[in-house]
Amino acid sequence: MAPTLSTLFGNSPVRRLARKALAPLRRRARWAMPRAGILMYHRVTTEPVDPWGLCVTPKAFDEQMATLAKHRAAIDLQAFADGSAYTATGDRIAVTFDDAYIDNLTTALPILEKHEIPATIFIVSQALGRCREFWWDALVRAVLESGQLPSTLAIELGGKVWSFTIDDQPGDAALAAHWSADEHEPRTARERLYLDLWNIIVALPPDAQDAAVDTVLAWAGQPVIGPAARYPAAPEQIAALATHPLVRIGSHTRHHVSLPDLPSAAQRHEIEGGHGELEGLIGRRIDRFSYPFGRFDAVARGHVQALGIEIACTSVPRAAVARDDRAELSRLQSTERDGDAFLRWLRDHHNLLGARLQ
Repeated sequence: MAPTLSTLFGNSPVRRLARKALAPLRRRARWAMPRAGILMYHRVTTEPVDPWGLCVTPKAFDEQMATLAKHRAAIDLQAFADGSAYTATGDRIAVTFDDAYIDNLTTALPILEKHEIPATIFIVSQALGRCREFWWDALVRAVLESGQLPSTLAIELGGKVWSFTIDDQPGDAALAAHWSADEHEPRTARERLYLDLWNIIVALPPDAQDAAVDTVLAWAGQPVIGPAARYPAAPEQIAALATHPLVRIGSHTRHHVSLPDLPSAAQRHEIEGGHGELEGLIGRRIDRFSYPFGRFDAVARGHVQALGIEIACTSVPRAAVARDDRAELSRLQSTERDGDAFLRWLRDHHNLLGARLQ
């Protein structure tokens, strides 16, 4: 067997430097393969604070869908199952939504219809019809959107009492409107608190997540009940949506849990349970799945494949290539960009829509 970086250097600084040096070559190699794109959206709306870039304004979404329509690029995810999505110029793009926020129906769907764009909506089965926000949105409202925060917070999370000291300064709330948790380190005490709490709460059981954000909301002086515009859709709305010619339904677990943080039996309950509940709701087989938070491990992957699911999506931010495993398909999170910037992003950053390998 020929020596590899791992056998020669282990996980040493030399190996890490070698991986970094090889990254551009590996990227070029992927770009030279037949490829296609899967876009990931969450919401089509405007929010004052959006640390994870989940919101695209209706105007920007309309321009992005117009770009796909102009290039006749839009396809259904099924094309990734049979391999027909992949081309030498990367000119096939699928549109997906995670979580089934109500604005997917009220705002995004009319734009999809206008441009005749097919889309898949991945649905959290037990979230349907809940008259409350997802926990991560409630946490934004409590920590990043509130006025002056108290100077200390003591909260029990996962059987442990956590204590936080918050040096909240005038103007810190306004700064949060321009913070990207994916791209920037926290700059203020409230941004650090938000990220610390998020990283703890994400691994808690669903009931404990709700209890945690309720406690933080009360601490911040915010009501537990948030804006209805941030709610997920209702079951009857999804049942009707499943008959729409442009829309396909996918499963996204029962409670939007971090699967690798759960034992195998709990993962199976979340994956199989959510899948079965949605199939019962819409009255037909579901052939697609997305991993919540893009997180998965071999156990989760095995439970997905045991259901006979043909396509499972992650959140790895790159174009998909023909050799990729259909149970681990990459997706590109589309954020706020006008049509021209959207096209440049696809071409220059991901070698899609007719881009040439440079």
